[in-house]
Amino acid sequence: MSIHIAFNNMKKSEAVTEHVQDLMKEMVKITDNKYPFHVNLTQMNDDKHHVVINCNYSGKALSSNATHVNLYKAIGKSVDAIKTQVIRKAQKLRHEG
Repeated sequence: MSIHIAFNNMKKSEAVTEHVQDLMKEMVKITDNKYPFHVNLTQMNDDKHHVVINCNYSGKALSSNATHVNLYKAIGKSVDAIKTQVIRKAQKLRHEG
């Protein structure tokens, strides 16, 4: 999969990596695995987690971010936000094409 995960201010975790990849499977299918997703996971000083997902989808920069004390909830919120953007962009491209 073309999902690149960066851990900032926290230890790398295989469980978190697998969780992100599982949640992003649909995005990879929608984009035919043509566009890489960059997922940045950051633990902030106030024990919150900040998750940013970036993708350059058909020349359009898409980005989502979420902050939450629970890392898994922050990941879920950010994935949901990028999923909405990718689906809208894919629908728009189908109507234009």
